[in-house]
Amino acid sequence: MVERIVLFGAAGDLASRLLLPAIAQLAEAGQLPRGLTILGSDRTEWSVADFRDHIAGGLEEHATVAPATRDAVVAMLDFRPADVTQPVDVAAVIGGDHPDTLVYLALPPELFSSVLPALAASGLGASDAVAIEKPFGTDLASAHELNELLRVQLPKPMIFRIDHFLSDELVRRIIVLRFLNRVFEPVLNAGHVERVDISWLESLTLEGRAAYYDGTGAMKDMLQNHLMEAMALVLMEQPARVDADSFRDVRVEALRTLATPSAERLREQTVRARYTAGVIGSRHVPSYVDEPGVDPSRDTETYAALTLDVNSTRWGGIPFTLRSGKALEVDSAEIAIHFRPLPRYLLDQWPGVEPNVLRIGLREPYVHLATTLNGPEATAENRRLETRSAAPRFTAYAHLIGQMLRSDPMLFIRGDEAEESWRIIDPVMDAWSAGEVPMQEYPAGTAPPMPSAAS
Repeated sequence: MVERIVLFGAAGDLASRLLLPAIAQLAEAGQLPRGLTILGSDRTEWSVADFRDHIAGGLEEHATVAPATRDAVVAMLDFRPADVTQPVDVAAVIGGDHPDTLVYLALPPELFSSVLPALAASGLGASDAVAIEKPFGTDLASAHELNELLRVQLPKPMIFRIDHFLSDELVRRIIVLRFLNRVFEPVLNAGHVERVDISWLESLTLEGRAAYYDGTGAMKDMLQNHLMEAMALVLMEQPARVDADSFRDVRVEALRTLATPSAERLREQTVRARYTAGVIGSRHVPSYVDEPGVDPSRDTETYAALTLDVNSTRWGGIPFTLRSGKALEVDSAEIAIHFRPLPRYLLDQWPGVEPNVLRIGLREPYVHLATTLNGPEATAENRRLETRSAAPRFTAYAHLIGQMLRSDPMLFIRGDEAEESWRIIDPVMDAWSAGEVPMQEYPAGTAPPMPSAAS
């Protein structure tokens, strides 16, 4: 059982806006280990009082908990200034004879090559754990390098690769629908399904994130990680057991069924585009290249779409399309499973009947089924059946921190899963960088195209 959290990068935005508010949620629900302490560390020369004041402000703004809970969390806090790239500093923070510790690296990935050896020298053992945030590399080579660094430097502690998208609530929504309902699982295959679209579409523009987004783009920001993880949940077979290893095994096996995009078909399989000036609702939006903080020479896409081929018995021949973008006409985040049309003779008898579509919300907790029911006077009507779950009790970060405190790796990315995602994305990014797939444009507030291979 974790007795202490050591948070490197404790002065950053992630700690005050997301991590400590998540811990406060767990505290209010009585789900923190008794006697848990939180030791923050950063280069900032703060006192303990400075750190507590900083976090108290973050909790007041971002944590929907009672004042008594905020006070209790602040009372758990300690602080020690340190340079995380220096082994002596890190060892002083960790301590020689230390309690079971979760070390959370709320740090830029470029520091890992220095931080991980420093952590290795601090004496972390098998009862400790280390948490790192995405991205897990910037391509396949760097993802493999990071995995090797973790394997060599930290062979004993449990490693948690965190992507808050893979939350407990989302995973349960998909897994329960698939494996606990006989009505769906038998028809989720190539015999009944025509295509699967997984989308995260936003009407928002950069919203002050130009510094990050312009160096990343839609493909790396959403498709390589979040949407690939959602796709694995649809592709995967039922795990042999309900445990973390089995669940992560089938996710990786699912990604391995995806064919690496071929150079000959990349123009059919991918779309890259960015928005020009337009109107979203009543708001006039400038072109992406004219947004403050954007460097036009980077040629960054604000919309990416990728259609993938699957080599599996269940899904062989069915196109899976991932797409995400900004400054679009609609906000939509969902998995849409499109079933095959009815035979022609039935459509002739009941014209206007549309194919069934099963939609699973990624951001909102809904499941929709577009189906056909009988109407008046021997007609058939297209109807939508909908169910919504209650709003999640915890934020995604609260779920994940709770899992880490229980030493449960089920909702975390494994190293081989990260590498499989990059195996698929690398050829696309290389072709885009070489100009083999032209950059398209779409006016803000409109809908950009799907890849031609999606249909």
